[in-house]
Amino acid sequence: MANNFSDAQVSLTDATLTDVYTASNKSMVIAGTLSNTTSASINVSLKKYDNSASAGKFIFKDVPLPNGSSLEIPKVVLQSSDKIQAQSDDSSGNCDVHLQLLTDVS
Repeated sequence: MANNFSDAQVSLTDATLTDVYTASNKSMVIAGTLSNTTSASINVSLKKYDNSASAGKFIFKDVPLPNGSSLEIPKVVLQSSDKIQAQSDDSSGNCDVHLQLLTDVS
């Protein structure tokens, strides 16, 4: 398989854990941001769900994100069916998540 570049983005709309990207093949998050889109500070979390273990682990949890700021997402390796999930503590979400991906990694 050839390596392909792709992206994924989602705007969080509530305070629940939201799927941002599900890998169809082995993939890598090579960069990304969580951006606060409200005028107040929010707390954000990012989680990797490991499908083969049926469990998720937080990459970061309840990190304060002041209004108008963003947080960089580290590189993350994903196997097939693994997910990147994000959450804001704001009832309206008020957070944009952007991922830059390398997909179909061989």
